[in-house]
Amino acid sequence: MNYICLYTTDTDLAEAFQLYYEGKYRIKRIAEKSDLLKYLGSPECKCQVLIFDSSNPTAQDFHFLDKIKQAFPELKVIISYVYFEEKNFSESLLATHVDAILYKPFDFGEVDRRVQKLIQPTEHSPASDDSVYHHS
Repeated sequence: MNYICLYTTDTDLAEAFQLYYEGKYRIKRIAEKSDLLKYLGSPECKCQVLIFDSSNPTAQDFHFLDKIKQAFPELKVIISYVYFEEKNFSESLLATHVDAILYKPFDFGEVDRRVQKLIQPTEHSPASDDSVYHHS
């Protein structure tokens, strides 16, 4: 069984992940950043992938993601957020903090493909063009 840690304050999204991936992945949902760090550092954590859900990523999020990547270098990080033209960061900057980017709304089949690619990598570079998904 593969393990995903889902950081989100969106209870509907968390429930959708639980329902869609039941039997395929174990999903651990965490809604507070302080709880996320505690969980990732605990012996009970078996997460291979962190999906970090953000409505509008900020410099504070980038700093937090760097902290996670430094503390847990084996953990693969996917960020999901709603894409919009006027944002307060650059895509290239965001790509340096994560292994993949998903724009909402996304399709769960695509999330599954990304997770599988990160769990079983084949010459994957952080947030390459192939790791960015636009739902059309």
